[in-house]
Amino acid sequence: MRFLRNAGFLFLCLGCLLSAHWSAAAREPDVVLPLWTGSPPGESQARGAEHRVEGRPRPFYQLTDVTTPTLSVFLPPEASRNGTLVLVCPGGGLQRVAWEHEGLEVADWLNSRGIAAAVLKYRVPSPARTAAMDVQRAMRRIRSHAAAWKVDPDSVGFLGFSAGGELGVWLLTHSDERLYPEGDAEDAASCRPDFVALAYSGGLLQRDGTLKEPLGGRIRPGLPPVFVTHAFDDSSQESLVLALALKRAGVPTEVHVFREGGHGFGVRNTGIPTGSWKDRYSEWLGSLGYLDRAGLREQARRVAVAWESGRTPPRMSEFIPDATVSDAYAVQHRWVRRHAAVDPVAGFKAAAATASAQAALGIDGPLAGVLFRSGRLEASSRPVIPLREGEPIVVETEVGYLTSVDLSYEILN
Repeated sequence: MRFLRNAGFLFLCLGCLLSAHWSAAAREPDVVLPLWTGSPPGESQARGAEHRVEGRPRPFYQLTDVTTPTLSVFLPPEASRNGTLVLVCPGGGLQRVAWEHEGLEVADWLNSRGIAAAVLKYRVPSPARTAAMDVQRAMRRIRSHAAAWKVDPDSVGFLGFSAGGELGVWLLTHSDERLYPEGDAEDAASCRPDFVALAYSGGLLQRDGTLKEPLGGRIRPGLPPVFVTHAFDDSSQESLVLALALKRAGVPTEVHVFREGGHGFGVRNTGIPTGSWKDRYSEWLGSLGYLDRAGLREQARRVAVAWESGRTPPRMSEFIPDATVSDAYAVQHRWVRRHAAVDPVAGFKAAAATASAQAALGIDGPLAGVLFRSGRLEASSRPVIPLREGEPIVVETEVGYLTSVDLSYEILN
């Protein structure tokens, strides 16, 4: 019994220490915006004035009886700001908002990565559709203020936890349908997220274990990329069912299911496996170009403008004197991702494949280019290639085609 009492005291002290650490780390937002002008649409189920829910078993506080939703914006230092912004939607079962550990702490961590964060205090208690109205409106307000906050309007994503994950699926599946009547000029902005991350989502399933409507029927091709993380010992299985539905619809999705971690792990470094989900999320964002610094984003835009006007793209050294080959590939990756939306990739081209060619160019690997389907040459079944008599024929073989085949078939050539 003495051991149990001591252990309880130890965990209590540890909880207080963690709470004190995160409370000290929290800072005031750079901007706080009211979400709506006038009376917000939808249905509120608040029973009194907004207040904190304290004294919970875990060392964090929540908010409830929220009737005036707001958007708290946290901007990283200008020198490290990369242009990406994430709308953060805490959980709380649509009864509360886990404001501290799934809101403020998440914003602090995102800022450390150069990412701006806008934490949404949405209406609770409320039906999911009402809270989803707040999410749509928040995305539109963010895009309307993107220039003032030095945010790339094509790099605005969503990160939701638990019930916030359910609201993320509403946003994902309903960005082409306004859930509320248009109110002002900001409602003309798009609420479509450029990427969506969902952590231990809840509230997605019907009693029979299938995705509930009106969400399941609207998961379809063409939705933005999705990141899903969950703990295997979480009693809910919403993330697994959702991931399978996204797979069937062909929505580009990355899924991380950790051995243990329970529900509600947030971004704290707890020492359990789920603590590394943030690293996987950062890698995912980086692979999509959302961690690229502002200069590379601007160069990619210059390349796109030159391509569309039939001009030679400008040299990177004109605008980024210290640019590296990795920077050049980052620009290429951004432009290819944009162009591939209208012109699918047919294959890849390699150059400077030999060590001597690489040494002459001062690089340590081959260069790689992309072949788009619009650039292919169609030949008849018996093509005729005119040659000058006596001249050698050189066949270039540095082309690797993009293939997707069932490996049960034998590839003969």
